[in-house]
Amino acid sequence: MIKKAFKEISYYIVAHADDWQLFMNPNAYLDIMNEENKVVIIITTAGDAGKDREYWEAREEGCKSSVRFCLAPLYMIREQEGTRIINNHKICFWTANHVTCYFMRLPDGNLDGAGFSNNYYLNLAKLKSKEILSVTALDHSTLYSDWEDFYSTLNGIIIHEKEGISNSWVNYLNPGLKDHDHPDHTATGSAVQAMNILPEIHQVLFSGYRCESFEVISNTDLFWKAGMLAAYEKAVFDNCGYSTLKEDVSQYLDWCFRKASFLQINSAI
Repeated sequence: MIKKAFKEISYYIVAHADDWQLFMNPNAYLDIMNEENKVVIIITTAGDAGKDREYWEAREEGCKSSVRFCLAPLYMIREQEGTRIINNHKICFWTANHVTCYFMRLPDGNLDGAGFSNNYYLNLAKLKSKEILSVTALDHSTLYSDWEDFYSTLNGIIIHEKEGISNSWVNYLNPGLKDHDHPDHTATGSAVQAMNILPEIHQVLFSGYRCESFEVISNTDLFWKAGMLAAYEKAVFDNCGYSTLKEDVSQYLDWCFRKASFLQINSAI
């Protein structure tokens, strides 16, 4: 099979399976809809909220459903899934056409950064602060021995997917907004900024929870953003019976009706 030549690659590196839909649109949608652009979505945590495997696997299905919602009107969707060894770590992936999702499945850190008892209060923020020495993926597929091991694995995914593509963009949540965001968002953003390859890539830093106070999204972009979130919500409910929107409908409305806010840093060499 002839390997497709892409003009550019866009990475979306987030903590949870619904972060890129809520906080990085319409940018994520526009990238996904361009088949000449390779898109790689990396989800660092399971986003398990202290719940069982059925729940966090349902969130991954929600992520996939959002991608399918974008692609289905224009393309015949071809899917593949499996595992890859990156930096000596086994990581699950799923692809649909020119979009690839990686699920690293680290424990959720909770809104206060304390983590959850059933995960022994382990999480990514504590790994960064050296409060813990190592952290294991929830599916027991791999163990990250320290903070450097984790961000070096992110770096390895970037290098693996980037092969042969010179124009690269990395999109992530700004870790400088830590007082207004989820600790998992902040830790993931800090890991991106620690990657050795970062100076070679254009950076786009997004606001997370703060996006509720920014510009209202246009009608067309709102349709696709709301649709992506609805596709995510339905897949989660269908797979585990949990309604994400039930957590706080008004909060999700605020996020959904707002355009992503970001700071672009053209740091690529």
